[in-house]
Amino acid sequence: MRTSPRTSVSRRRRSAAVAAVVVTAGLVLTACTVPTAPSTDAAAVGSDRFDVTGFQPENADPALIDADAAAMTVVGVDGLLLNRAGTRVSAPSRAAKAQRNRAHARGLDAQLLVSNFADGDFSEPIARRLLRSPTNRARVVRSLATHLERGGWDSVMIDLEALTAADRPGLTAFARELRARVGDDVRLDIALSASTTVAGYARLGYDVRALRAPLDHLTLMAYDQHGPWEPDAPGPVGSLPWATKAVRALARLAPADQIVLGVAGYGYTWKGPRPSAQVSDAQARRRVRAADATPRWDDAAGEWTATLRNGEVLWWSDARSLEVRVALAQRLGLTGVAVWSLDLSDRIAPVS
Repeated sequence: MRTSPRTSVSRRRRSAAVAAVVVTAGLVLTACTVPTAPSTDAAAVGSDRFDVTGFQPENADPALIDADAAAMTVVGVDGLLLNRAGTRVSAPSRAAKAQRNRAHARGLDAQLLVSNFADGDFSEPIARRLLRSPTNRARVVRSLATHLERGGWDSVMIDLEALTAADRPGLTAFARELRARVGDDVRLDIALSASTTVAGYARLGYDVRALRAPLDHLTLMAYDQHGPWEPDAPGPVGSLPWATKAVRALARLAPADQIVLGVAGYGYTWKGPRPSAQVSDAQARRRVRAADATPRWDDAAGEWTATLRNGEVLWWSDARSLEVRVALAQRLGLTGVAVWSLDLSDRIAPVS
């Protein structure tokens, strides 16, 4: 069951859509008029439009969707969790459904994320129990398909992280089985951890060439290059050279126009009197102002940084960082960007 029209078509149908329809891009970086709702003709949208996903934690304020609606095509709601046995997923919470409803009210697709997050981090054992068991995969596939068919969700993103090379066959099987269950017209995406080498993607648990067919978009999480887990090595959340290298490696395995560039809308702190932590863009700027410090834009990294008098170091990726990454994605022929996350980032500017 669908409660809103799709804003993109399956890659398997894009060639026909392009042949049948001439599409004008719907968003422009600074001045173009943005439609308030997607077209009801699925074949008339998606193939030329730059895809913008804004990730939204289920318990975040739904009003954040309103603030960025003009710039987005998809709201990725985080979402569903696998249980520890890898046998089922949680049902969408009331808060998640509120995010879905707000996305639909603004004419946006609502994408449901399914992940192996537990106890503050992603769990490889949970993913392993799912991916290496045909029975568990079948159960989870049925559950996800039911949420799509009866719950009013438009698409699914597989967000299984902290995988190992041994998880590759199971992940590919899971994607294929989910595709077979929901059919060709439902958008299915995956979030991929970043590697700067082709071999690195295999080590991270991805058979990218095999995943191309059952999936519509490969969302490259080009962030968390550095973080508090490296307490003595402050650095960019996801520098431009690192992101570019990761994209180029991935593009050797999949078409560029199947890749979405994941962009950080947050920052991290190191070395101060307080524990290292994630900060929103607004929090980073407030902390710097409160310390009467001067932030520095690092042109090479495409991020802001500051060192405070107390020794605390900050790096953060904000609206300006997003702007240069949109330019990077367009230059490399990628299909869009995805911002993590609406509750941490600056407002998203419309892009073309």
